[in-house]
Amino acid sequence: MALRETLQRMLTEYAKAKVEPLENHPLAQFIRHDAAQAVAAGLGELRTGVVVEGSPGQGNWAAVPWISIFDPAITTSATRGYYVVYLFHASEPVVHLSLNQGTTAVREEFGARTREILRDRANLMRKRVQDFTGALPATTIDLGSTARLPGDYVAGHALGASYALDALPGEATLRGDLQAIVRACQALTIAAALMPMSKLKPISRKSLALRNPPPCPKPANMPITAKLSATAPRSKRPSSFMARAARPVISVSLNAMVRLVRVLLKPHHLKPISTLEEGVTVHYDIGADFAVLCSNCHRMIHRTADPSNLVQFRDMVQSNKV
Repeated sequence: MALRETLQRMLTEYAKAKVEPLENHPLAQFIRHDAAQAVAAGLGELRTGVVVEGSPGQGNWAAVPWISIFDPAITTSATRGYYVVYLFHASEPVVHLSLNQGTTAVREEFGARTREILRDRANLMRKRVQDFTGALPATTIDLGSTARLPGDYVAGHALGASYALDALPGEATLRGDLQAIVRACQALTIAAALMPMSKLKPISRKSLALRNPPPCPKPANMPITAKLSATAPRSKRPSSFMARAARPVISVSLNAMVRLVRVLLKPHHLKPISTLEEGVTVHYDIGADFAVLCSNCHRMIHRTADPSNLVQFRDMVQSNKV
């Protein structure tokens, strides 16, 4: 099914469908399967390595249904990271193609300041991919809902394009916009990876909800163990090396521990981003092109002559040469 036909059906049928039961509804099935497949097909060569998901809601119809494109190197969930998404207006036949952010993780950390933080981050995202603002001029969106999640989507929007049903562009334009915004998302990833360490904001102990944490052992005292990780996040399981401390004991809640792991474990590009050629599409194999390191080791390996040589780095750490 063509991308234009897919968007047209959702814009035409959603208002009527959402007053009917969600379970086994034909449009809900369409959004989850056919619509997601149509968006994936619209990506062309950019389809490789990404995950496309459509959601009409869970249990009940969503105020704002969506179809998202996730890069597993960044996120596989609409709750965190950043990603490309089609967001459908709650009451009008309008859809927004958006470079947006995972809002749930931000709300868990910042509470009442969530939308302020999302707007600040969206502004920073726009600045990092200024070359795409001409092709994707929509820097604000309206989803027609006062519900919390749609309001967070509005705050998290960085750039994109908006389409009304009565002025829906042709297939070529829709595909061009979609591929442009996915390239903008890729450019954002490269820009973030090249950001100097001095620009990164430290994460406070308070934000991790730590209770009386012990002093962190120095990197030189942290043995590195070659180990296939069965407990790492799914997108990172194939990586071969995990940096583990000797047995630090930290008292945290389960939710705080999950957040702590996300902070301490860093995906490491085995092919340095600095060696990639600008404008050339890169297809990632999560198992072959990434490893998972602790924050200390991730910083240290980038100070070595060959950041892609994990075996050499492990030997250097074990012999206290870093």
